[in-house]
Parts: sequence; structure tokens; C-alpha cells
Amino acid sequence: MNKYETTFILDPGYDENRTQEEVDKASQWIRDMGGEVVDVQRWGKRRLSYEINRKRDGVYTLMVYQGPGAIPKELERRLRLNESVMRVLTVEHVPPELTQPQVDPEAAALAEDGGDD
Repeated sequence: MNKYETTFILDPGYDENRTQEEVDKASQWIRDMGGEVVDVQRWGKRRLSYEINRKRDGVYTLMVYQGPGAIPKELERRLRLNESVMRVLTVEHVPPELTQPQVDPEAAALAEDGGDD
């Protein structure tokens, strides 16, 4: 099973309860499609880089989940049809240890010696 991250931006005019309902709805969709929600991070209201539908702010949420490869496409489709969702983006989750630069031990040793041979 692959791991994915979906970030979506909700309309800033909704109250806390309505925002939580939308997050719960997306989590339930993932479970209904055979996935498992690993983490939900609610980043709250933030300034957008540019206006979307005449709005300068949005409520950001990041969901990390795992499941079959068909889930991200269907989840994005459902979120895009939801009028309270302003934007959505899904990427494949990359563990932090894979994003660290890999250092070749020989190259590191040469750099420490000054590379003079």
C-alpha cells in the first residue's frame, strides 16, 4: 500500500464545526475506499499566495493516508466537487529519511583530506 498526502484549502467563512465536518467527511471517504488515515494536521486559517474566488485567506488541512492507488484520484475528484473546497493537491508521501542528501563515504573522506593525492 502506498502512502499519500492530500492538502486542501477550505472556505475561510466556515465556523469550526463546519470545517471539522468537512475533514471528517474526507477521512470517511478514504476509509470507505479501503484506505487508512495515518495523520490529520489542521494548519488553520492562513493567507493565500493569490486570491481564489475573491478570497485572500483559506483554512488549510493536510491528510496523510495509505491505501490502494485509486484512492488519491477519487478523493481529489470528490473534494473538487465540494463547493467548500477552494484547492486540493495530492502527492505521494516521501519519508523524511529519503529526502536527506546521501553522502558518498569516499567523497566525504576526500573532502576532509583536501583532495590532494
